[in-house]
Amino acid sequence: MNVCIMPHAHARVTLAHEVDFAGWRTATRRLVMAGQPAGRIAWRIDARTADPIEDQGAEAPEGNPFHVSRALLDLAETVIQARDPDRFALLYRLVQRNAAGERDLTTRTDDPDIARALVLTQAVRDDTARLRAHLELPAEDMAIGQWTSESHVLVPNARFLTIQRSLRPWAVSTPDETLLWTGRSLHLLPPGTDPSALPTDRESWEGTGLTLRPADLPRPALRLTEGLDIARIDSLPALIAAARDCLICPMARQTTQTVFSDGRPGAALMLVGEQPGDQEDRVGRPFVGPAGQLLDRTLHEAGITRDAVYVTNAVKHFRFQRRGTRRLHEKPTVENVTACAPWLAAERRIVAPRVLVMLGATAAGAVLGRSVTIGRERSRPIPLADGSTGLVTVHPSFLLRQPDEDARTREYARFVADLRLARDLLPAATLPS
Repeated sequence: MNVCIMPHAHARVTLAHEVDFAGWRTATRRLVMAGQPAGRIAWRIDARTADPIEDQGAEAPEGNPFHVSRALLDLAETVIQARDPDRFALLYRLVQRNAAGERDLTTRTDDPDIARALVLTQAVRDDTARLRAHLELPAEDMAIGQWTSESHVLVPNARFLTIQRSLRPWAVSTPDETLLWTGRSLHLLPPGTDPSALPTDRESWEGTGLTLRPADLPRPALRLTEGLDIARIDSLPALIAAARDCLICPMARQTTQTVFSDGRPGAALMLVGEQPGDQEDRVGRPFVGPAGQLLDRTLHEAGITRDAVYVTNAVKHFRFQRRGTRRLHEKPTVENVTACAPWLAAERRIVAPRVLVMLGATAAGAVLGRSVTIGRERSRPIPLADGSTGLVTVHPSFLLRQPDEDARTREYARFVADLRLARDLLPAATLPS
């Protein structure tokens, strides 16, 4: 994008669509560095000519780089979704003031610009909640819906709709636009486009309208899991994508990432542990640390390959206490287990294992919905409500905590025996070798 503009001359910025946040940020940064007054910028929407910033004047001088506060960027991501033609200029003024040294702008609720931005923010949040609660998309393979919105919230919520639809194609028409998810990419079509008239050959959809890059779009005003019906998701990729942004419990904000599952979708054997550890939190896969390496050895000895099973945890984030530079494991609370219960329930529903092994008391409590004493319930098949068979055993970390070699050898053999029992509970030929 070329910016050729003299200070105080008029500039015209053309954005690709109503929530072209990436285009607005690029234009705003260059114009603020050029010292362009907010009142001498004309903002318009036109996908056909969205690249250049048009000008009347010579090439813009290079100004000093500047930093915009995270709070102001968050505010801008939401405000740009409002149905207010002055929102681009409003946000430009706020960025220009922030760059000029007004560092705590977003806390000044009596400031006219901030007050207006907060009103628009609330309107966008309300409209986002309304869309998520009331936009009905049929369960069929290709869903078509209609929506009338008081804000431009449809495009920012495309990921929410896609995950809620388990990544299947959909199209939604509004008076302003039609948004199409092909199953692989997102496209913005002109207003009045009839999604039902799209060609039956879905390959041809890929070149339709304006292709949107998710990274260029503003985040929705509500976090992804707000209003998401996890029970309606029926594919693991969609479930994992949703869980990646989960902030249901405060613990999620303290860890590196959500650690979901590993293994074969549709596996006959599912293993449920307690929670990821330090190494799992860093890598993003369950059971890769010392307990996971021990689990791999015991599975092999029991005649089970790790790739043939589905491995997950009752809690999807690492709960720890910090000691200097170390992060020490801390047992998850009942609240942590409850917060993650919808994810585990969805995994069980989608994978539909024949046998489910509960590794430790936390996993057993999460699956059985009650307090469990390992010594009383270990090594005996338990019929589960979904028709599968449950089996309680210890967590592999229990073996690592044994005080001497004799105890480790004894507990190792018992654990392998439990895994063999789980294998033998499976119908013949359901566990690949």
